[in-house]
Amino acid sequence: MSDKKYTYLIEEIEKLKFHNRTLLTLLGNLNPDALENTTIHEAVILFDLSKNDLRELKDLIIHYDRNRFVFEQKALMINPVLSTDNLLFLVKSFVNSEMLTAIGNTILTDYEVKAN
Repeated sequence: MSDKKYTYLIEEIEKLKFHNRTLLTLLGNLNPDALENTTIHEAVILFDLSKNDLRELKDLIIHYDRNRFVFEQKALMINPVLSTDNLLFLVKSFVNSEMLTAIGNTILTDYEVKAN
């Protein structure tokens, strides 16, 4: 692939990402109550996660062993955007999407209990 084609594709991808974020922002402004319980689909757009990032995050959540430090470190290895706050936001998004509800709630409970 030539550099020109590659550059063009990157620019088109960036336009699409911008469009998705703008659309999500617009929907949030029109109906702020709808974004109180962000779904995993909305969170993926918000954090610009790839399909592979999402798969790895899902596997990390499924195999959560109640060790918060390891959980956070593995999340950062998936994508540096997955800080503790962002990670918990994504876990909540899984729960809101009715995916991984039991393990997601366990993770959230572990953080609530240890945060106090």
